[in-house]
Amino acid sequence: MKTEALINEILGYLSSRKGLRGEVYLSSAKNITAEAKEGSVDALERAEAAGLSVRIIAERRHGFSYTNDISKWRETADKAAETAAFTERDDNWSFYAPLLSKDCAQCGVMVYDEAAASLLESDIVDMALRVERAALAADNKVKKVRKAAASVSSGGVYIANTEGLSAGYQFTSCSLSATAMAEFSGDSQMGWDYEYDRTLAAVSPERVGAAAAARALMLLNARKFKPAKAPVVIENSVAADFLSLIASSLSSESVQKGKSMLAGKISQKIVSEKINIIDSALFDGKAGSRPFDGEGVPSERNVLIDNGVLKGFLYNLYTAKKGGGVSTANAVRSGISGMPTVGVSNLCIEPSRPEYAMALDEMFSAAGSCLFVTDAMGIHMANRITGEFSVGVSGLWIEGGRVAYPIKEAVISGNFLDMFNDVDAVGDDLRFYGKIGSPSLLIRQMDISG
Repeated sequence: MKTEALINEILGYLSSRKGLRGEVYLSSAKNITAEAKEGSVDALERAEAAGLSVRIIAERRHGFSYTNDISKWRETADKAAETAAFTERDDNWSFYAPLLSKDCAQCGVMVYDEAAASLLESDIVDMALRVERAALAADNKVKKVRKAAASVSSGGVYIANTEGLSAGYQFTSCSLSATAMAEFSGDSQMGWDYEYDRTLAAVSPERVGAAAAARALMLLNARKFKPAKAPVVIENSVAADFLSLIASSLSSESVQKGKSMLAGKISQKIVSEKINIIDSALFDGKAGSRPFDGEGVPSERNVLIDNGVLKGFLYNLYTAKKGGGVSTANAVRSGISGMPTVGVSNLCIEPSRPEYAMALDEMFSAAGSCLFVTDAMGIHMANRITGEFSVGVSGLWIEGGRVAYPIKEAVISGNFLDMFNDVDAVGDDLRFYGKIGSPSLLIRQMDISG
């Protein structure tokens, strides 16, 4: 049975039951991942999954069920209705009712690439091998590649409900990663790189392999750092990790549960006026891009922090109704087995004005002497409620705007909201790592210990 015919049959079945409203969510995906080691295939995995979930609202009670066997949709719908009998009444449950003026289920965001969907296992294996070859070819000091991987996925999402919603889209994704090891004069260092995009043409095995090697090579013979207070330039990958610490506090779900450090701070300046923080599912090719969210609400660009001032939070339909607002199209699902929760789409930092953006070498010149942090360990252990952190870092010491020598075993500490408040310049090198993106950031001054 075709998807639309199946959806219509399930919705007809739900609508036939008096006083019941319902939603059907279908998802299918296949993934092929290859890993290369020493010029041959080290691992090859293929996974396929498909299924559907049903949510219902009956007498203000919410029910949910899912199955990987689509032929069992009737039993799944019945079970969803049965589970509702055991839930509490809650006026905040609702389904999206599309408005013609707002409905953009086919809004044009790039999430599907035929070239990626058409790849064979042999093509993906070749991509992984090319990553490894590129890393080893970068320099004879690169002795091995611990991991060279390529992964390609494709699939589709379809959602419909008894309120009139019926929408779907196909998606693809391509990712490459490498971890290289360089050795020289008794020292060894690791370097990594990663790329992700919805389209095949946007990722490059050669670029990823070479970049991982370059990161390992630049840290060879690193020195221990002497304690100091100095400007710090945080590379985009590390800045994205710090931004991820704020992500949960931007969720209305966290606010309503009393778990957000930003609760009660709407209209207050909380970070540097030189940065904006936005969440948007409308970036072509990014991991969190989609034409609509997990409840069918058309995607939007949401400015959460504008010129350093907190403007709002992220909502799905439930938290929006509970908070007296509207959904920001930030309902996310963990496949068919997960109910919609609040999550980011593509969360990123942008300069609030064009003149605040700088290239990396301009940042180095502006700072004079600074620590350029290219890797950090333990950011995930920071306290997301107080903002306090202390993490081990490595990178490069900059003197007179130029690289002087590599640094290892340094520690930066402080409060990450204070750190974002001390941003003096924003890089022109915005890059996404999964759903979180950031440019490099120049921090006015930080405590650095050895």
